[in-house]
Amino acid sequence: MSTDPNSELPEVTVEPVPEPLPPRAPVKVPPRSLLARLFGISVWGSLKLLGLCILVGFFVLASQFNPSNPDVDMGAAIANVASTTMAALGWAVRNFWKPALAGAAVVIPIWVLWRLVSLPFRK
Repeated sequence: MSTDPNSELPEVTVEPVPEPLPPRAPVKVPPRSLLARLFGISVWGSLKLLGLCILVGFFVLASQFNPSNPDVDMGAAIANVASTTMAALGWAVRNFWKPALAGAAVVIPIWVLWRLVSLPFRK
């Protein structure tokens, strides 16, 4: 038996810590042109813009606005569009349940079937 108290301890080896990687230089993206910044729009944004144009066009046509009429009064035209919009919103609030129920009769069963079919593939 040895009298050295450190002789019973196992020898520990320390591995060197790898040096950190040097920082990468930031990639410089060239600035977009004025036209690209002004009119650059995503596909989803263009679809929303198209939907808004159709919706506004519906109300403009529903108010029978004719800009070539010599008696055009822009204030009355805007008031007519606003009153038509409010009437349509009032109808939607009063009759909300009808289209919601009709849509739900189609959408909910398809949604439930889709959830059942895709269940094994979800985590």
